Amino acid sequence: MALIFIGKEFKYKNFLQTYILKEYKTDKIYFYENLEFDIEMIIKENSEILFISSEKLYSTISKMIATLNDDSLEVKEDQLIPSKTILYEKDSFLVEINNSVINVLRYTNYLPAILLKKIKYNKLHIFNYDTDTAELFVKSIFESFNINYTIYENEGGWCEIVVPYLNEILLKQLKGFIPHIIISNNIFEYLKERLEFNGKKITFAESCTGGLIASYLTKVSGSSSVFDGSVVSYANEIKSKWLGVDERVLEKFGAVSEETVQQMLLGILEISESDYAIAVSGIAGPSGGTLTKPVGTVFIGVSDKSGKFTIERLQLSGSREEVQYKTMMNAIRIFINFANFL
Repeated sequence: MALIFIGKEFKYKNFLQTYILKEYKTDKIYFYENLEFDIEMIIKENSEILFISSEKLYSTISKMIATLNDDSLEVKEDQLIPSKTILYEKDSFLVEINNSVINVLRYTNYLPAILLKKIKYNKLHIFNYDTDTAELFVKSIFESFNINYTIYENEGGWCEIVVPYLNEILLKQLKGFIPHIIISNNIFEYLKERLEFNGKKITFAESCTGGLIASYLTKVSGSSSVFDGSVVSYANEIKSKWLGVDERVLEKFGAVSEETVQQMLLGILEISESDYAIAVSGIAGPSGGTLTKPVGTVFIGVSDKSGKFTIERLQLSGSREEVQYKTMMNAIRIFINFANFL
């Protein structure tokens, strides 16, 4: 999502930025003193856009959006807004242009309703296909139902498709082309449901993610049925004492290595007695990298209690927070494939 402030005063209203960013996590934040910017490019590049406009510029941006959408303006709730508006409340309206959903707010001394939060959508997850291949399968189906959709590769390396609605006929056709489609707006809810259905439990041994995977799973209501606890093992001493990682392995191969992650898996499964485990170790940055293991180097391992395991080495990019988030999402991708939860 892109968050765009239009008006001279917004650069100095830090409380407003902080409040909105609690609801919408995005690093696409732009400030414009007036309307001299390429609105068409912004709409083209973002699937969700939240415009926070000053009172003075609100009507003008409404007219710009209506023009782009071959639309006219009409008065609703004492404001002049596009007639093709999907939702509107006082000082806030929401429209769709192509595949982009746009919410424009008029800020005076209060923040109007953010209508983006009220949109219902469905998210499809497609594993083991890149976006181009997945789109070859689904494009004609969505077009036949006259449904706008957004397709992209997410931070975990699998394909996501966002659509406004689904029905049984549409789903049947989609599954005819791609049998393993996961329908879930929250992949952690899906993970919890699949573990629960199979009567299994999972645990984590996290280093570079600092407990992020456990945090996201435990945001799901009822996750205690599949999750008893995990270990965050940053220091080598903790990896050794708590997880039983051999000190010689740490010395020879380092904490960020396939060998260490394999022993982290063995250790966490032994102390938790869970059915599955995920272990991660990496260099999230911005410091700590070397020539052989630069910043963004991450090892992700998955194992079950029978001893079967798989480990992947990834080279991730971005800020420290981005590398941590990508590590978590890639761990979920690897686990879902490993456990055959497709």
